[in-house]
Amino acid sequence: MNVFKWTRLVGFIAITSLATACGSDDTTDPVDNPGETGGETGGGSTDTTNPNDSVVELLPSQVATLTQSVAGPFTFTVPENAVSVTISINGPTEGYVTLADWTDSTGFELVEAGWTNQDPTLCLSCNNRIASAEGAFAAIAPNNPSSQLTPGDHTFSVYGFKLEGGLFSQELLPLDGTVEIRVQAKVLPEVPETGILDLNLHFTGAQGLTAETAQTDSSFQATLDTVREIYAQVGIEIGELTYIDAPSEFQVIENVLGGDSDLMALFATSGSQSNQALNVFFVDELKNGDFAFGVILGIAGGIPGPPLWQGTPKSGVAIAIKPVQGAPAQVETTVAHEVGHFLGLFHTSEQSFTGIHDPLPDTPNNDASYLMFNTGEGNRLSPWQGRVMRSNPWVRH
Repeated sequence: MNVFKWTRLVGFIAITSLATACGSDDTTDPVDNPGETGGETGGGSTDTTNPNDSVVELLPSQVATLTQSVAGPFTFTVPENAVSVTISINGPTEGYVTLADWTDSTGFELVEAGWTNQDPTLCLSCNNRIASAEGAFAAIAPNNPSSQLTPGDHTFSVYGFKLEGGLFSQELLPLDGTVEIRVQAKVLPEVPETGILDLNLHFTGAQGLTAETAQTDSSFQATLDTVREIYAQVGIEIGELTYIDAPSEFQVIENVLGGDSDLMALFATSGSQSNQALNVFFVDELKNGDFAFGVILGIAGGIPGPPLWQGTPKSGVAIAIKPVQGAPAQVETTVAHEVGHFLGLFHTSEQSFTGIHDPLPDTPNNDASYLMFNTGEGNRLSPWQGRVMRSNPWVRH
């Protein structure tokens, strides 16, 4: 057997550390609703309709300018019975955006001020872990037991930066431009134990699949059944499925990084969708010229991706379905894995040489049986992972 180095690129991980990848049943009948072909690229959709009334806007459509890489501070009020808060930022595609800080009224720092003075790609020391993202970013809190969500006033600032140079000689530069910001809270009497996740399934024609043929393709439907089984472990039901034909020009994604990347253009086509379902794009291959080694099986628009925001350059996940001999992960676990990232889950463990693990207490280190292990070959989810996923606004109740 040929030996490959497998890579799964997710947000900042695509820049700094290559994560490896190999690649009870839900009986609810899906609603088959083929969509239109293609979609326009560009900024985020103006449709902010929430899939249920548990999600409330705390700071909708706030537009600001980055000055010396910083915008803000901004203040919003967390209501009583908020089980989660998400902050989303749509910024310049030529750079990365993240949070410079996030503090509640008690002085508790969800995101510690000054962390970007070190490595601005991933805040491992933050009480609420965040990962910077190119073009568009989101954070969800709480995403682990060290975080907390206290009702009352919260304050945060936005930080932007550019990385120039090669993989091993990158220079950090300031980012100018405007950012659009949204803050949403999921308000429920208690942390939900179940939820429903609707999906927009986009087909580029890869491996002969279209919006029409995928609905009766036995292999593809078996993939969905496996995703249902995996998510049922944590009380998440796959709900309404919308089948959509995407432009065939995206069958092979030549570049996954950069403001002019094929991947950003593909995700931005979701702006043609008026519904609020999470987007999954199926392509033949995911490539990137900066990474000549490795095979990319799947990539998510963020950890998490921007919730309930169609048309941003990070509004979705992409799955490569062209068969690759020796891939340690199959398409079904890759779909579940990447959607898990988009709902807010980090890898349980990165490659052993990094020593990086997720901040959750119930995900064993270096256990490949877990779905979110860096190889993507497992299928297990923990209670805390389920809590993070169900708290995301994409999941309705």
